[in-house]
Order: sequence, then structure tokens, then C-alpha cells
Amino acid sequence: MYEKKIPLRLDCGLHLFKELLNGKWKLMLIYYISAGLKRPGELQRKIHTADRRVLTNQLNELVKHGFVDKTIYDTKVPKVEYKLTALGQSLLPIILTLESWGENNRIVLEKALEASM
Repeated sequence: MYEKKIPLRLDCGLHLFKELLNGKWKLMLIYYISAGLKRPGELQRKIHTADRRVLTNQLNELVKHGFVDKTIYDTKVPKVEYKLTALGQSLLPIILTLESWGENNRIVLEKALEASM
């Protein structure tokens, strides 16, 4: 089993946040689930540049950490749906603030991104 070389710092809320929500698609998954996309295929179509396996892993981590609930329906073709928990819902104001900040600073951020490539 993989063991991290640098120990976790849990003495600060920001470190906890980063540790649990670190992942390229996690905040977007929470946002899109809140917007009504509940099925894995719907999320995959919305975030089409993401690998399906990566999305599944990140969804499973969100479930494991209590941000999202997963419901599996026992049908002939198994059906899975996701919904936010109260903890996941509490993240929405933060995510919406980050989205707004990104839009308000789009020009500067795009230039910074181009410069780093």
C-alpha cells in the first residue's frame, strides 16, 4: 500500500480542505450534482475531457469522505445516482464564490495560464 512521504498536517482547516477535496474534478462534480446531474453518464458528458475512471475514483472519494451519497438501484441494468449530503451542500457557497472570482479575473488568469505553458 502507498504511504505518503510527507506527513499530513491536520492542524489547520485549509489543510483538511485541501486533503479531502484535492482532485482535478471534485469541486466541479459537487457543483454539477447540485445542479441536478445525478447519474455517472450525465456527469461524464458534462465533464467530457475527464477520464471516466478518474471521475469514478473521485466520486467514490467524495462518497467516502461524506460529501456525496451514492444510491445503487437493484434493476436489471444497475443504476447509480449521486446526491449531495449536508456537508456537500455546505460547500456550494464556496464553489460559487470561486466560480465568480474566476469569471471576474478571467483575463488576468488566462494570461497567467498562457505564460505558464
